[in-house]
Amino acid sequence: MKKIYLSILGLCFGLALSAQTAPTCSLDPVFIASNKIGVWPDSATNFISGVVGQPYVQNVTVKVPKDTTTSGFTFCFNRFELSSPSGITNYNLPPGLNFTVTPALTTTAGVIYFPGNANNCASIWGTPTVAGSYSLQLQVTPFINGPVFSACPTTPNAMGGSSSVTGPTTLKYYIINITAPQGVETYGKEKIALYQNAPNPFRGKTDIKFYVESEDNATISVYNALGSLVYEKTVRSVVGENTLSLDAENWNAGMYMYSIKFKGLVSTKRMMVGGN
Repeated sequence: MKKIYLSILGLCFGLALSAQTAPTCSLDPVFIASNKIGVWPDSATNFISGVVGQPYVQNVTVKVPKDTTTSGFTFCFNRFELSSPSGITNYNLPPGLNFTVTPALTTTAGVIYFPGNANNCASIWGTPTVAGSYSLQLQVTPFINGPVFSACPTTPNAMGGSSSVTGPTTLKYYIINITAPQGVETYGKEKIALYQNAPNPFRGKTDIKFYVESEDNATISVYNALGSLVYEKTVRSVVGENTLSLDAENWNAGMYMYSIKFKGLVSTKRMMVGGN
């Protein structure tokens, strides 16, 4: 029985929704039609990798059985409680990602309930902000009724059952790898990337994006073809991708150079301002 609920719960956990809109998840039809139970993708397949600053979506299908038999006795699954282990923030998901599950019964902050005898889908989604390899951690507590001497109910009482069989178990075998975006330059322990402005060429407004892995002051400077400074602004960076909107409505058409200065590091690119 322990093996069953460990398999089932490897991916069934949730986080609070961020301001972004969660994607609509869907059940994997091949997995649902099979005689397998648990989670797809499984721990061997694991999750897709992501890139800092690029939207990430991983669809997950969960099949929770109605019952299990051990030592000749039948036990009915009421629910699984999912929470973050003590000392772990957001199940150690990569910063910028969320996990949402539907349907789910939420009763207390940080704890999500999943009823037995149900199929669920979930999405890990968002925009990762920090590169790294993240081993997810999930504290799982099964609630069961049993042993029983008749058939388990088709619709179990999700608020019933007992957790006295084994108590919480922490799962650590799911991994999400997040890589730094292309163009990242490494200077000792610091990493920085300055991206091509978009749109480019442009007339009016454009966005300048840059990537850093710590918080500090970052200065964006723009020079014309003669080397004269035409724009400069210092902002407080956030970890990951940052965006600065630039208004060049009154600038002359032509080639310009823009650069970022961050902790003594400098990266430079060109941009083109078009004519009226």
